[in-house]
Amino acid sequence: MAPRKIAKKVTTELPYNEDAERVVLGCAMLSKDYCLDIMNTLEEEDFFLGKHQIMFRAIQTLAVRGVDVDVLTVAEELANLKELENIGGAKYLAECTNTVVAASTLSFYIRIIQDNSVLRKMLTTIRGIDNEYRTEEIENINDFILDSENRFKESIAKRHISSFVTTSEIAPHIEESLEKLQDADNDSDVIGVSTGYDRLNQITQGFKPGELIVVAARPAVGKTAICLNFAHKIATHSKKAVAVFSLEMSKEQLFNRLVAMDCCVEAKKINSGRLTSATEKVKVLNSIKTLANSKIYIDDTPSIKLNDIITKATKLQAHEPDLALIVVDYLGLVSVANKNGRSPDSRQEEVRQISLALKALARDLKVPVIAVSQLSRAVEKRDSQRPVMSDLRDSGNIEQDADIVILLYREDYYADKKTNSAANKKGGQLTQNDKFELAKAQKEKELGAEIPGNASYTEVIVAKNRAGQTGVARLFFYKDYVRFDSPSKEWEDAMNAISEE
Repeated sequence: MAPRKIAKKVTTELPYNEDAERVVLGCAMLSKDYCLDIMNTLEEEDFFLGKHQIMFRAIQTLAVRGVDVDVLTVAEELANLKELENIGGAKYLAECTNTVVAASTLSFYIRIIQDNSVLRKMLTTIRGIDNEYRTEEIENINDFILDSENRFKESIAKRHISSFVTTSEIAPHIEESLEKLQDADNDSDVIGVSTGYDRLNQITQGFKPGELIVVAARPAVGKTAICLNFAHKIATHSKKAVAVFSLEMSKEQLFNRLVAMDCCVEAKKINSGRLTSATEKVKVLNSIKTLANSKIYIDDTPSIKLNDIITKATKLQAHEPDLALIVVDYLGLVSVANKNGRSPDSRQEEVRQISLALKALARDLKVPVIAVSQLSRAVEKRDSQRPVMSDLRDSGNIEQDADIVILLYREDYYADKKTNSAANKKGGQLTQNDKFELAKAQKEKELGAEIPGNASYTEVIVAKNRAGQTGVARLFFYKDYVRFDSPSKEWEDAMNAISEE
């Protein structure tokens, strides 16, 4: 016979368990160890009844002072606070200590109090949202939904707070992880998802779950391009899902770039539709089919709100459990709004909120998140334009929260600026010697300017790597194809020889 369901009584009262609250407070007055456990896991607001909140506050005050907690010391503290009679006197304190429970049972009662506390907060939040919807004017329904979702998450957040875990509990998981890595058919050092570039993999060991990766450069150096290359390689080679939040470019522009890097046909030809041969047309159509079968998800909402990114990424992972990378391009255009729809008081505070939230998103979804950022103009005012982490805009927060910071440096980018500057100074004319010196400097760095695709030597500088080493990965940026490729071993050897001279 199936158990009979008990109908719940409809009530507006908030849930609590008086017996559990009384037992826990009694235990705190009976044992120092019990008291420490209770003080470390509960807060005053977790207790519903006012008299129990007063008792907890008194016990906590004594514990902080280092005074032994028992019925007498608690009674004295309450008397000093003129609260003893309000909780029922010394008689009630004694009643609370009448029930002695084992340590394992105590944790059960603590959990009852915690669950009721979370449930109260959740119900109060839901009622508040309902009341606000019914009584206040809602200017933007989307903002209201996102804010309500945020408030609901905050109301239940305490339930997800983890407790200490011993190393003996962690060890079996690490052993299991090591066995999986050893059994895997993997000759590389990649632990996370492959970046697609061997040297970068050697430095970073791939992009690992839960990491916040910042990719930064001056405008037009190639930061969006390299992130698209990461996404393309993960989606087409590793066959995993990738999310790209593009705040500057439309989905059509991004798709055309992906096609260009996939088939090595000039992006400008694809954008204009002016393919010069049947071969190019076949290449482009084949790449379109390849990308159509990949799992690259693009959201091109301009000035997207931070909450939207979090919500959409979470929903996407529920739909695509193999989500391997999230790209936000770029951090400077993400907007943050509080409950009243207002932005934070300062840009620094806004960046702090964004970087913390993206780091939390990476950890919650166990997926690497790339945040694209710009470098400040300060880098162009120095003798050496090779970037460092302090060149990050609002670098304090970004640098602190990021697990990996990647800075892009292209000497030809700054050489072009010098050319334009020199041309302006000379009325638009450069001497042959000027041109020769600029060309010579670039030749020495590139050792192959004749490479098709308007190649540009690029240093991918891993300036911070919380889980490993830092270093430089040398890549060629084929600007016409919006494509980054690793140089040959011969080119690397030649570059190393020049560096040693």
